[in-house]
Amino acid sequence: MLSEALKGKKILDFTLLLPGPLATNILAQMGAEIIKIEHPDKLDDTRIYPPFVEGEALLYRLLNHNKESLILDYKSTQNRAKLLALIQEADVIIEQFRPGVMQRWGLDYSTLKTVNPNLIYLSLSGYGQVGAYRLQAGHDINYLAYTGILDLMRDERGKPVIPGIQIADIAGGSYMLVTACLAALVQGKGQYVDVSMLDGLPPLLTIALSQTWGGINPHEMKLLNGNLVNYNVYACKEGGWMALGALEVKFWNRFCEALDQLDWKRQHFGELSIYEFPYAEVKALFLTKTRDEWVKWAEGKDICLSPVLTIEEVEADEHLKAKGYFETQKAIHIPWLKKDES
Repeated sequence: MLSEALKGKKILDFTLLLPGPLATNILAQMGAEIIKIEHPDKLDDTRIYPPFVEGEALLYRLLNHNKESLILDYKSTQNRAKLLALIQEADVIIEQFRPGVMQRWGLDYSTLKTVNPNLIYLSLSGYGQVGAYRLQAGHDINYLAYTGILDLMRDERGKPVIPGIQIADIAGGSYMLVTACLAALVQGKGQYVDVSMLDGLPPLLTIALSQTWGGINPHEMKLLNGNLVNYNVYACKEGGWMALGALEVKFWNRFCEALDQLDWKRQHFGELSIYEFPYAEVKALFLTKTRDEWVKWAEGKDICLSPVLTIEEVEADEHLKAKGYFETQKAIHIPWLKKDES
């Protein structure tokens, strides 16, 4: 069972904000014992991010509800023995400070491996432990900018668009950190692992890189970024949107046939920048029904057509509820993956 995959593993979590705490939350869901260690002079900033319920920040609770919490002045000599005792028993340490910070506190891997030779030590940072940017400050938007991802996300005026989620923090940080931790645990030996949010992003550029290396400008393609009639979002009557993802010919043909619009078939992969037809007609057609009417119409047709749900609707979605994606934490409904009971 997934919820017991890391049972018996103890992880000391020195991370803050989103990337590290999200990663250790996932590891906790896999059964690991997570001890979140915060310094009293530098508590996790998510403790003060609104909204609040019962005096506690929801974001902090969401990220850390399945961990033990320890507030400890680990820089002081008198508390060092207590911390070293924890480190002796730990399987993994995860920290999220800039390079050199843990070393100044005497908590770097070279020091701690003498205390626990089997210790797996993971450092998560924006730019990694080596390189010209290693000491540079950064956040999600900066990592997206440096990797070219932000350049690919532009509005109709050509301005780079800031995504509504933290792509670099989560994909480059949290998920890469979980992957690195699992890989190190499988190897079963003490080691140091450098995880960089910047370094974790290039796989997201696979399609764009294939185009660039093949002599095609990704900005001219935009095939998966709103320049295809068969892969686009459409406004509906009375508000709401539908997402059409009929990339393969079979899905596009089914869509056209279901609407009795056989002439549209020939414009599979019709680029909007080249062909106005049939985009204008498809756009007008979607305005003839409400979003819920389109959802009902699409039932059983197997055409890759989905409603664009709001966050509130996601939590109420019957499919996700049936799969157990939601759990309740202290009377607060938090949309999150529950422990696997299979």
